[in-house]
Amino acid sequence: MAVATRAPLTMSAAWRIRASLLWIAILIIGAITILPFVWMICTSLKLPSEALVPPTSLDRWIPRPFTAQNYTSLFTDSLLPFPAFFLNSLKIAFFVVIGRLFFASLAGYAFATMEFPGRDAAFALIMASMMVPGMVTIFPLYVMYAQIGWIDTHWPLIVPNAFGAFLMRQFFMTLPKELSEAAIVDGAGQFTIFSRIYLPLSGPVLATLAIFSFQGTWNDFFDALIFLNKTANFTLPLGLAFFNSSYGTQYTRLMAGSMISLVPILIVYAFAQQYFTRGISLSGIKG
Repeated sequence: MAVATRAPLTMSAAWRIRASLLWIAILIIGAITILPFVWMICTSLKLPSEALVPPTSLDRWIPRPFTAQNYTSLFTDSLLPFPAFFLNSLKIAFFVVIGRLFFASLAGYAFATMEFPGRDAAFALIMASMMVPGMVTIFPLYVMYAQIGWIDTHWPLIVPNAFGAFLMRQFFMTLPKELSEAAIVDGAGQFTIFSRIYLPLSGPVLATLAIFSFQGTWNDFFDALIFLNKTANFTLPLGLAFFNSSYGTQYTRLMAGSMISLVPILIVYAFAQQYFTRGISLSGIKG
C-alpha cells in the first residue's frame, strides 16, 4: 500500500504564511501599545465615581454616561489656572524650538565646513557636556540662575543648549563640498552659503530636531519643578501634578488634562512626520 506524502510548501505559500504571522504580531503589539491611550480617553469621559471600576469586561470600558465635565472644568476652575499652564508650556516650547534650530544649525555648519584652531577640541567638549547627567549640573545651574535673577522665570527653560549641534553637523558633512567651493568662487560669504545653500537643503533634519526639541520641552517636568515657584508660571506637566495630592487623585480630570496635553505633540508630528524618518537617516550617513 502506497504511503501518502505531504507536498512541500511552495515559495509563495511560505511567504504568505510568514507575512500573515508578521501582521498578527504587528497587530498584537499595536493593540498593547494603544490600549493605555484608549483607557485614558474612556476615563476622561467618565464620572469620578466610575474611574476606578476594574475593566473586567468591555462594558466597563464604555463611559456610562458620557460626560465632558472633566474637560470643561479644566477651563472654568478658578483655583487651577489650567489655560495659563497650557500657554506657558506653549510659549516655552516655541522659543526653545526656534532658538535651538537657529543656534544648532549655525554650530553644525561651523563644525562641519569651517576650519579654525581648536575646532575638534571644541566639538569634543560640547559632546562631553551632553553626556553629563542633568542631576550633576542642576545645582550649579540653579546657583548661576539665582545670581542673575532668573529663578521663577521661564528663562532657565528657554536658553539654548548644545542639543542638536551634533545632528546638524552630521547632516552638513554629507553635503558635497563643491557646493560651498562654487559659492566662494562666485564671491559668497560664509553666512550667504549657510543661509542660501545649506539651510534650504536641511529641511528634514530641521524638522526632526524640531520634533525632538518640542517633545522634550513640552514634557519637561524636572527642570520646571526646580526653577519655577509661582503657580502662575507653572508649565503643563507641573499643572497636571495638582490632580495628584495626599488627599487623593482626581483620575478623570488628570486623564482629561493629559489628553489635552497630547494635542500639540500630535499636531507637530503630523506636520513634520514626512521629514522625520528621512532626517534621522540623513544625519547618520557620515560620521
